[in-house]
Amino acid sequence: MTTSAADEESLQPYALLARCCIPKAVDFSQVAKLVKWIEDWWPVVVTVPK
Repeated sequence: MTTSAADEESLQPYALLARCCIPKAVDFSQVAKLVKWIEDWWPVVVTVPK
């Protein structure tokens, strides 16, 4: 997670084989929204090997 919006910093995790990048929340309301988003998104999008 990063608060940076720089393209270089958003590309680096993918170069290290990250599956996604999530912007770091900077206040509690953003944290709550981020947690809810991950909770809704993760089981639908993420696949793991069996």
